Amino acid sequence: DDALQTFAGPTAEAVPSVGASFLGVGEGLGSYNAIYVPPDTNGDVGPTQYVHTVNADWAVFSKTGALLRGPEAIKTLWTGFGGQCEASNDGDPIVQYDQLADRWILTQFAIRSGNYLQCVAVSQTSDATGAWHRYAFSYADMPDYPKLSVWPDAYYITFNMFGQFGTVFTGGRVCAYDRAAMLTGAAATQQCFQS
Repeated sequence: DDALQTFAGPTAEAVPSVGASFLGVGEGLGSYNAIYVPPDTNGDVGPTQYVHTVNADWAVFSKTGALLRGPEAIKTLWTGFGGQCEASNDGDPIVQYDQLADRWILTQFAIRSGNYLQCVAVSQTSDATGAWHRYAFSYADMPDYPKLSVWPDAYYITFNMFGQFGTVFTGGRVCAYDRAAMLTGAAATQQCFQS
């Protein structure tokens, strides 16, 4: 059998130790209160920072665990942007570190008033505590359960789409966001395909 393991794995001494361990966004960190269940935790690490989201809140940590920003509502990234992205804090967040550009990308949906948006922010520098370029992409159906990936030609995101106020599954959708424009803060478009 080619799949049969014929040798022993490394010993316990070969297992690396934990570099740092610290509280992330959650009960016990500042004045944060968990108001959603399940918690929808997400995070990513860059060269010097760790960005962590839980439901509708986010925080930035150094890689040694020092709290650099937050925890605060994700919608604070859209302060001054206007519309649902600034007003709503609906959750399903995703954070990714774009190692090709040394930037952060953070998303959450805004699903109020029958107008479904995916709010997307791209950091203007490698510092997640600084300024961000902000976008809102619109959908006729609710874009639930987003998953985001970073590629050289685009930011790709997938959704489970639900119509009739989020109650009827209408299919899976994949969209490509204009990464090059978003890195500079220019107007950006999306190309989407629905199954």
